[in-house]
Amino acid sequence: MKTSDLERELGLSKHTIRYYEKEGFITPQRDDNGYRNYSDEDLQVLKLIKFLRGLNISIDDVKAIVNGHLDFHECLRVNQIHLDNQIENMKEIKKTIDNYHDKDLPLIPALQDIEETSHHWKLGIQKTTNTVSLGRKLTKAWAKRQIIYEVLGSLFLTGTVMIWLRLVIEQSWIWWTLFALMFITLTIVSIGVANRATGPSMMLDNSLDQSVEFLRDGIRYYEFKGMMDNLKYFFAVLTGKDEKIMHYYRYEDIEKVNVYANRKYMNAMGASLVAYEVYVPDFEFFFKDGTRFYFFWPMILDDDARYIATILEAKVAHINDKNHVLYAMKHGINLTDYMIKQS
Repeated sequence: MKTSDLERELGLSKHTIRYYEKEGFITPQRDDNGYRNYSDEDLQVLKLIKFLRGLNISIDDVKAIVNGHLDFHECLRVNQIHLDNQIENMKEIKKTIDNYHDKDLPLIPALQDIEETSHHWKLGIQKTTNTVSLGRKLTKAWAKRQIIYEVLGSLFLTGTVMIWLRLVIEQSWIWWTLFALMFITLTIVSIGVANRATGPSMMLDNSLDQSVEFLRDGIRYYEFKGMMDNLKYFFAVLTGKDEKIMHYYRYEDIEKVNVYANRKYMNAMGASLVAYEVYVPDFEFFFKDGTRFYFFWPMILDDDARYIATILEAKVAHINDKNHVLYAMKHGINLTDYMIKQS
């Protein structure tokens, strides 16, 4: 069998066949004119080699199997373990790639120093987008949810008034008792919800829809300037036109950023007489066109604090941070604990 016939039979290139010959797998005969002539045994060996290589078995192990020095199934078992490890590594690499792509992060060397932590959300405040941000960007889904909450609240209020009017008309003490119990229960629930909504986790940005997104080439932010403007922004989000209202600046257009650690006093568990001290970060952006944006106590969720500090230090030339807030953020240190320790 000539080399060209072997190529067609096996789907192997002439270069690959020559390589296996060089490795000693086959030793073809030579015709009088010097051309190689492969035997049926050579064909079967090459078929076996192609099969084994298709299982991702190394050429050294293939040689050992063909020569009878390595058991085929033992080799498969070892390769199975090796491939399982490779698959897990590839999953981690894909997870990292997806994470960087979804966050739309800029390419900076310090990204390798940030270790992602796993987040298993159940209850509580969650991010609305995958991008790194100060505050929570208002999204279409979140805006629709707010409308649903408002409608449900209105329906509840309307139903309560209708029940009260019926009780007044019927003057039934049983209905009055049931209504009173329902009212007390709902009041307790409402107070609990209100305490959670207005407690330390509820920042100013959460009610004003302010946010700053840190993207690959710059930042995009929305600044609250009034209720009417906020209403326009709300409907712009619903119609997918919010980016026309938001401001976008490339990193090189940021003149400087001031970072402040401000001390606040929070009420403990809603008690007005019991308060505790916390430190919260404020951010002030100055742009080369004269624009200024002050962000009071933005909500920062997940690992965004690490990314924000890293991006600002890498991309903004002038940063005023006398309290070393970015250091605490970058290293995952609670700002209150950090400031108390420094004082």
